[in-house]
Amino acid sequence: MCEAYHEDYFLAEVTCALRLTPSMTRVKLKVEGHERYIATDHADEWVRLAFSPADGEPVTLPELRDGKWGRFDGSPSCPNRPYTVRRWDPETGAMVVDLVAHEGGVGASWAATAKAGDVIGLCNPEGRYEPPQDAEWVLLLADITGLPAVGRIVEEMRSDMTAIVHVEVSMDADRQVLSSAANLSLTWHCHHGHAEGRDGPSQLAAIARSIEALPDGPGYIYIAGEARCASAARKHFRDTLGFDKRRIDAVGYWIEGQARV
Repeated sequence: MCEAYHEDYFLAEVTCALRLTPSMTRVKLKVEGHERYIATDHADEWVRLAFSPADGEPVTLPELRDGKWGRFDGSPSCPNRPYTVRRWDPETGAMVVDLVAHEGGVGASWAATAKAGDVIGLCNPEGRYEPPQDAEWVLLLADITGLPAVGRIVEEMRSDMTAIVHVEVSMDADRQVLSSAANLSLTWHCHHGHAEGRDGPSQLAAIARSIEALPDGPGYIYIAGEARCASAARKHFRDTLGFDKRRIDAVGYWIEGQARV
């Protein structure tokens, strides 16, 4: 059973920011008070990053008073967005977060100019990835927003497991080297984004429908990407292939036409 979420907030300082691929920025952070940070057992865990409420204004955090969290000093709320914790070091408080670079996004705009010394806020993490204990194989299906979670998941998989991975990215240059002790089969699909002949920015559902059979033995399916596409992909595995819905987790990382809040 999952433990109850423990609310807490932290400031974090940027130690390094770099363009990992044309569509992904990697930011390394040092979390203040990391001894209080409570990691989950989910390899896809995410935190909410909080950004400055306005140019030149510092990031501030809620405070705990009489058992309740609030902004008792009247400070403005900071815009925040959820991002996968790509790596976490509990000993040093070092955290790695990968952010998709796209126009207009709060987090992407911040990451485009992030530099050492910048300060943001974050909270304790949550997660969904939880394969059954008897799972012998895992099918991971994600668009580029789910790539950081996929990367961490396969890195943490056991050597006695099989990982079948399909990731949708915008271009060949967005591919990443993913390492795993598991038996890894990795397929890249380079058609993320709007283009003539496509019915939307993500073809995740079509990728799912191209999978006509699943491995033998007990398994688990994890889907991460645009919410409607993730739902359609889940429906294919559940209804067309007859896979047990209790062994599928589909996470809507974003919704086309809406801010990811």
